[in-house]
Amino acid sequence: MEKKFDHVLPFQLEESAIRGRLVRLDQEMWKIIEQHNYPAVVNSYLAQATALSIALVNCFKFDGLFTLQISGTGPLRLLVVDIHNQEEVRACARFDEEKISELTPEAAKNIQQVFGQGTIVFTIDPEAGDDRYQGVVELIGTTLSESTHHFFRQSEQLETGVVLANGTSPETLAAAALMIQRLPVHQNISQEDKETLDDQWIHALSITGSVTRQELLDRTLSNEDLLYRLFWEGGVRVYEPKSVIAQCRCSPEKIKDMLTSFSSKDRHEMVFEDKITVTCEFCGVGYKFSEDEFEGDRA
Repeated sequence: MEKKFDHVLPFQLEESAIRGRLVRLDQEMWKIIEQHNYPAVVNSYLAQATALSIALVNCFKFDGLFTLQISGTGPLRLLVVDIHNQEEVRACARFDEEKISELTPEAAKNIQQVFGQGTIVFTIDPEAGDDRYQGVVELIGTTLSESTHHFFRQSEQLETGVVLANGTSPETLAAAALMIQRLPVHQNISQEDKETLDDQWIHALSITGSVTRQELLDRTLSNEDLLYRLFWEGGVRVYEPKSVIAQCRCSPEKIKDMLTSFSSKDRHEMVFEDKITVTCEFCGVGYKFSEDEFEGDRA
């Protein structure tokens, strides 16, 4: 079986009302990680959040921007992942380097210790048509998976199970997310059929929870083989995978437009060595402008 990574693979469990998404990221995620050169703890949460975001956005059909933002009072103050048109991914973080370095290995595994008191915000911003949607939930539990489960319970959306993993070196895949969701049950269903569906959901959750980090990140194991290994008993149907790429949307024109919104006085205060320098937080690319380029703009 051909190994396709840097994709999201939709799947359906046969003879049950359960759908899923498998995301396994390789070179595109390592590219994002290498752009930033963050500490290992930050990379771990950045990779998991990116895989989770890709799994989530693929559940919706829209053109526009999906954003996951985690903010808190801890050493890792802000983490942002945004995905444009369900394909172009970028991510960045802000943190206190000294406090990050002081985290013990055990504390680094606890989202409460890393982010402190905080929230997760999911935003869907379609380019046209549908209204903007935003969901906010407190950071609950010790892992990003547990906080995601809490979000779905609070928002009364589909019952959801999520497992996340991240690699620590390019010898393995960079990140993975396995997500299953229980589809709505018809109101006129019999009690016997409802109990059968309940049992199927509990069984699928158990299987999903049994997947190991090694399996999720094993580059020698294809997506299809992994799903079959997990769900072979009841059958699993896979659909067309969708690729994702690490791509920033910054450009000289966009940065200049942003600077134009400042007054000439504010821009003058940004000048260093005769240039206004702006570095994109997402990709690290720097842009330089002279004050002369803004002549005639806001005073």
